[in-house]
Amino acid sequence: MIFRDVKVGLALGGGAARGLAHLGVLKVLQREKIPVDIITGTSVGALIGGVYASMRDCTAMESRFRSFVDSKEFKRNEFDFLTESRRTKPGILYSFSNLVRKGIFYSLSVAKTSFISAEHFAHNINSLLDDIRIEDLPLPFAVLAVDIDRAEEVIFTSGPLRRAVAASCAIPGLLPPIDIAGRRLIDGGCVHKIPILPAYQLGADITIGVDISKEIDDTRALRKGFDIMVRANAIKTEALKRIQCSFADVLIEPDVGHIHWADFSALDEAIAAGERAATAALPKIHKLLMRRRLPPRMRFFRGRRLARMFLERLQVGTVHLDLSEEEASAPVPEHKEAELPRS
Repeated sequence: MIFRDVKVGLALGGGAARGLAHLGVLKVLQREKIPVDIITGTSVGALIGGVYASMRDCTAMESRFRSFVDSKEFKRNEFDFLTESRRTKPGILYSFSNLVRKGIFYSLSVAKTSFISAEHFAHNINSLLDDIRIEDLPLPFAVLAVDIDRAEEVIFTSGPLRRAVAASCAIPGLLPPIDIAGRRLIDGGCVHKIPILPAYQLGADITIGVDISKEIDDTRALRKGFDIMVRANAIKTEALKRIQCSFADVLIEPDVGHIHWADFSALDEAIAAGERAATAALPKIHKLLMRRRLPPRMRFFRGRRLARMFLERLQVGTVHLDLSEEEASAPVPEHKEAELPRS
């Protein structure tokens, strides 16, 4: 007899173009009939998780992403410029530091809110995601974002899917913040690189995390002050990610560190890396799922137990937003633009 009340959560992390590896992971899980009962996503993980939650068909999902990446509309985002800016240090933080040193990213950030316009950003989201509410998806789905003004983690479990995912994908400086219910929201990866704890909060018994971020490279050659500052921030981010990953029962880590974070043309390479990593993790996943045969009192899921202890003891600034259509479109209070000093 198999007790089927064990819920499997899938936590998809952020990492821009490297997140295309999530497609490969999902293909393997679907092919092997690994149950996915709950999905949580941060940044590009929220985007791919949202598409999967609505379509539930990996072949159709891959086709949609492939058509979009090849489209003229997508090429207007000028990701190629960002790719060319830093070939030897592909991490997002290092790419931004290189742009700052050149004065390119700094000048654009002073002149406007983000490198990519709100119009292009909205078109990207609308091209990939169906116009559906999160609570109407066929399986539980949560999107992670961060309120930049209140310094709070925001978890969406209802409301318009496109708006929630747009907020989670809003990488500071690159993509514009999203205004929802009086909040200015940015990339959820600022708090959760891989949203494993939120998966447990949604009721997962077993959580599979997918980590496609890589910010720590060998930087012994860096000596300038700005490089050291960026490096210190990367170390802090990596340390937080390691703590969060420790709560996963299975951690899948596709080998995508060599892919530039803005190189969406590496679709096939990223998908293949995701497939390889997921295939390598199958024995551990199957072993965990065998515990479904045990009566509930005889099961022991390490990740869930640790997550419960952690969440009980830690007071985290987390807000769960359940939004109506009107609340989701409500603007934030107007902020005055800072005036530059006169010369």
